[in-house]
Amino acid sequence: MTERLGEFSSAPPQTRMLVCADGSTTVLLDALVGERLRVRVDHQRQVRAARVRHIGCHVLGAAPDALVVDRRSRILTPALDVISVNRVVIAARRCGQLVPPADELLGPYLKAMGLSLSREPIAVSRGVWPLGGTAPACVSKEYVIDCGGAGRVYVHERFNPRYVPLEYLPPEKEGAPT
Repeated sequence: MTERLGEFSSAPPQTRMLVCADGSTTVLLDALVGERLRVRVDHQRQVRAARVRHIGCHVLGAAPDALVVDRRSRILTPALDVISVNRVVIAARRCGQLVPPADELLGPYLKAMGLSLSREPIAVSRGVWPLGGTAPACVSKEYVIDCGGAGRVYVHERFNPRYVPLEYLPPEKEGAPT
Protein backbone atom coordinates (compact mmCIF):
# COMPACT_ATOMS: atom_id res chain seq x y z
CA MET A 1 0.00 0.00 0.00
CA THR A 2 2.89 2.38 0.51
CA GLU A 3 3.20 2.80 -3.25
CA ARG A 4 0.03 4.90 -3.03
CA LEU A 5 1.74 7.48 -0.84
CA GLY A 6 3.40 9.18 -3.80
CA GLU A 7 2.83 12.89 -3.49
CA PHE A 8 1.41 12.44 0.02
CA SER A 9 4.65 11.18 1.59
CA SER A 10 5.17 14.50 3.40
CA ALA A 11 1.54 14.74 4.52
CA PRO A 12 0.58 14.38 8.19
CA PRO A 13 0.13 10.85 9.61
CA GLN A 14 -3.68 10.91 9.50
CA THR A 15 -3.59 11.75 5.80
CA ARG A 16 -1.05 9.03 5.01
CA MET A 17 -3.15 6.57 7.01
CA LEU A 18 -6.28 7.32 4.99
CA VAL A 19 -4.37 7.24 1.69
CA CYS A 20 -2.82 3.82 2.40
CA ALA A 21 -5.73 2.11 4.15
CA ASP A 22 -7.53 -0.72 2.42
CA GLY A 23 -10.12 -1.14 5.17
CA SER A 24 -13.02 0.86 6.55
CA THR A 25 -12.58 4.61 6.14
CA THR A 26 -15.41 5.14 8.64
CA VAL A 27 -13.46 3.35 11.37
CA LEU A 28 -10.39 5.50 10.64
CA LEU A 29 -12.40 8.75 10.63
CA ASP A 30 -14.14 7.72 13.89
CA ALA A 31 -10.69 7.23 15.44
CA LEU A 32 -9.46 10.56 14.05
CA VAL A 33 -12.39 12.52 15.48
CA GLY A 34 -12.63 10.43 18.65
CA GLU A 35 -16.40 10.19 18.44
CA ARG A 36 -18.99 8.37 16.37
CA LEU A 37 -19.74 9.96 13.00
CA ARG A 38 -23.10 10.52 11.32
CA VAL A 39 -24.25 10.73 7.73
CA ARG A 40 -26.47 13.21 5.92
CA VAL A 41 -27.74 12.10 2.53
CA ASP A 42 -27.99 15.10 0.21
CA HIS A 43 -29.28 13.20 -2.81
CA GLN A 44 -30.17 9.61 -3.62
CA ARG A 45 -31.93 8.15 -6.62
CA GLN A 46 -32.13 5.06 -8.77
CA VAL A 47 -30.85 5.48 -12.30
CA ARG A 48 -29.93 3.23 -15.17
CA ALA A 49 -26.24 2.31 -15.14
CA ALA A 50 -25.88 3.91 -18.58
CA ARG A 51 -26.69 7.27 -16.97
CA VAL A 52 -23.52 6.98 -14.89
CA ARG A 53 -21.80 4.96 -17.61
CA HIS A 54 -18.16 5.17 -16.53
CA ILE A 55 -18.93 4.21 -12.94
CA GLY A 56 -22.00 2.04 -13.43
CA CYS A 57 -20.95 0.05 -16.47
CA HIS A 58 -17.16 0.19 -16.59
CA VAL A 59 -16.12 0.31 -12.90
CA LEU A 60 -18.99 -1.70 -11.39
CA GLY A 61 -19.70 -3.92 -14.39
CA ALA A 62 -23.45 -3.33 -14.46
CA ALA A 63 -25.42 -3.75 -17.69
CA PRO A 64 -26.40 -0.37 -19.20
CA ASP A 65 -30.10 -0.95 -18.44
CA ALA A 66 -29.53 -2.20 -14.87
CA LEU A 67 -30.70 0.01 -12.02
CA VAL A 68 -28.02 1.43 -9.73
CA VAL A 69 -28.33 3.83 -6.81
CA ASP A 70 -26.51 7.16 -7.13
CA ARG A 71 -26.07 8.63 -3.64
CA ARG A 72 -24.41 11.89 -2.53
CA SER A 73 -23.75 12.29 1.16
CA ARG A 74 -21.72 14.07 3.81
CA ILE A 75 -20.07 12.45 6.81
CA LEU A 76 -20.50 14.64 9.88
CA THR A 77 -18.80 14.92 13.24
CA PRO A 78 -21.01 15.04 16.35
CA ALA A 79 -20.65 18.86 16.20
CA LEU A 80 -22.05 18.67 12.62
CA ASP A 81 -18.76 19.62 10.93
CA VAL A 82 -18.46 17.97 7.54
CA ILE A 83 -15.46 15.62 7.53
CA SER A 84 -16.01 14.18 4.04
CA VAL A 85 -18.19 14.66 0.98
CA ASN A 86 -18.98 11.40 -0.79
CA ARG A 87 -20.42 10.04 -3.98
CA VAL A 88 -21.49 6.42 -3.84
CA VAL A 89 -22.87 4.34 -6.70
CA ILE A 90 -24.36 0.99 -5.69
CA ALA A 91 -24.84 -1.87 -8.15
CA ALA A 92 -26.63 -4.59 -6.19
CA ARG A 93 -27.77 -7.95 -7.53
CA ARG A 94 -31.17 -7.28 -5.94
CA CYS A 95 -32.44 -3.73 -6.23
CA GLY A 96 -31.89 -1.78 -3.02
CA GLN A 97 -30.13 -4.65 -1.21
CA LEU A 98 -26.90 -2.77 -0.41
CA VAL A 99 -28.47 0.65 0.16
CA PRO A 100 -28.29 1.75 3.79
CA PRO A 101 -31.10 3.72 5.41
CA ALA A 102 -30.55 7.49 5.12
CA ASP A 103 -29.29 7.73 8.73
CA GLU A 104 -26.73 4.89 8.51
CA LEU A 105 -23.14 5.05 7.30
CA LEU A 106 -22.38 2.78 4.34
CA GLY A 107 -19.37 0.84 5.67
CA PRO A 108 -20.85 -0.15 9.05
CA TYR A 109 -24.14 -1.01 7.33
CA LEU A 110 -22.45 -3.37 4.85
CA LYS A 111 -20.38 -4.94 7.62
CA ALA A 112 -23.50 -5.51 9.76
CA MET A 113 -25.05 -7.37 6.82
CA GLY A 114 -22.38 -10.02 7.31
CA LEU A 115 -21.06 -9.73 3.77
CA SER A 116 -17.54 -10.67 2.77
CA LEU A 117 -16.17 -7.24 1.84
CA SER A 118 -13.00 -6.38 -0.03
CA ARG A 119 -11.84 -2.96 -1.18
CA GLU A 120 -10.20 -2.35 -4.53
CA PRO A 121 -8.37 1.00 -4.73
CA ILE A 122 -8.88 3.08 -7.87
CA ALA A 123 -7.13 6.38 -7.15
CA VAL A 124 -5.89 8.75 -4.48
CA SER A 125 -5.35 12.31 -5.60
CA ARG A 126 -5.64 15.98 -4.79
CA GLY A 127 -9.08 17.40 -5.31
CA VAL A 128 -10.99 20.58 -4.57
CA TRP A 129 -12.88 20.74 -1.29
CA PRO A 130 -16.44 21.41 -2.49
CA LEU A 131 -17.62 23.26 0.61
CA GLY A 132 -16.59 26.73 1.67
CA GLY A 133 -15.82 29.86 -0.28
CA THR A 134 -12.08 29.48 -0.77
CA ALA A 135 -12.21 25.96 -2.28
CA PRO A 136 -8.89 24.72 -0.84
CA ALA A 137 -7.20 21.59 -2.08
CA CYS A 138 -8.14 18.34 -0.38
CA VAL A 139 -7.33 14.64 -0.46
CA SER A 140 -9.64 12.63 -2.68
CA LYS A 141 -9.92 8.83 -2.65
CA GLU A 142 -11.77 6.44 -4.97
CA TYR A 143 -12.29 2.72 -4.47
CA VAL A 144 -14.72 -0.13 -5.04
CA ILE A 145 -16.17 -2.27 -2.28
CA ASP A 146 -16.77 -5.78 -3.62
CA CYS A 147 -19.64 -7.31 -1.65
CA GLY A 148 -19.25 -10.79 -3.14
CA GLY A 149 -22.41 -12.11 -4.76
CA ALA A 150 -24.47 -9.20 -3.42
CA GLY A 151 -22.90 -6.61 -5.77
CA ARG A 152 -20.34 -3.83 -5.92
CA VAL A 153 -20.17 -0.28 -4.59
CA TYR A 154 -18.14 2.64 -5.97
CA VAL A 155 -17.04 5.24 -3.40
CA HIS A 156 -15.44 8.65 -4.05
CA GLU A 157 -14.55 10.57 -0.90
CA ARG A 158 -13.21 14.10 -0.58
CA PHE A 159 -11.84 14.81 2.89
CA ASN A 160 -12.14 18.12 4.71
CA PRO A 161 -8.63 19.61 4.77
CA ARG A 162 -9.18 20.81 8.36
CA TYR A 163 -9.28 17.15 9.46
CA VAL A 164 -7.20 15.50 6.73
CA PRO A 165 -4.66 18.11 5.63
CA LEU A 166 -2.47 17.80 2.55
CA GLU A 167 0.53 19.43 4.16
CA TYR A 168 2.07 18.99 7.57
CA LEU A 169 1.65 22.14 9.64
CA PRO A 170 3.92 22.33 12.68
CA PRO A 171 2.09 23.05 15.93
CA GLU A 172 1.95 26.71 16.89
CA LYS A 173 4.53 27.67 19.46
CA GLU A 174 3.21 29.14 22.65
CA GLY A 175 3.73 32.88 22.76
CA ALA A 176 4.73 33.10 19.08
CA PRO A 177 3.14 35.95 17.13
CA THR A 178 0.29 34.94 14.86
